[in-house]
Amino acid sequence: MKIALFAAIEEEVSKIKDLVHFTGIGRENATSSILNFIDNHKNEDFTILNIGTVGAHSKPVGEILRVRQIVSGGTTFLTEPLLTNKFDIEDNIDEVTLFSSDCFVSPHVYSLDFLENLKTKADCFDMESSAVFSIAKHYGIHFVSYKIVSDHLDVDLDEWHRRVNTLSDTLCNFTLDLIEKLKQTQSIELI
Repeated sequence: MKIALFAAIEEEVSKIKDLVHFTGIGRENATSSILNFIDNHKNEDFTILNIGTVGAHSKPVGEILRVRQIVSGGTTFLTEPLLTNKFDIEDNIDEVTLFSSDCFVSPHVYSLDFLENLKTKADCFDMESSAVFSIAKHYGIHFVSYKIVSDHLDVDLDEWHRRVNTLSDTLCNFTLDLIEKLKQTQSIELI
């Protein structure tokens, strides 16, 4: 199995950055990055493994989550969530619904009323996953996503960057362990 690891920024995965492709922050950057990658890997069968950080309202900071479905947000909510895939391994990790938008989800950006409504639709929040997943789905590419909780929708971007640096080793170790588990049942090539 060929796996293409993707994260938004190097700080999220600094220890394994040489194994990872970066989308940049936001759906527009992610779209461009993923399309470019796919263009360079035509006729290859691979899985996109999307890793990174998310804000969450009820999960503890530092917890690893597996994205089960993605809700895309803009001016309205997508009514049908996009269901993602998983690897055929036992991992005992909470499956969550992720809300993906173009804005950093915090009270610094959204009103408290909007955030309360958002919490009823999703467990965690990021800015790239819906774009990466939508393109993967369009091209028939298997998509799996694991995220680490960085905040409770209560920090600004500066604090988020500090937390990302603190959590990076945990996410990297998890990712390396996941790849080792996969290697127990099949041949793995990171592309």
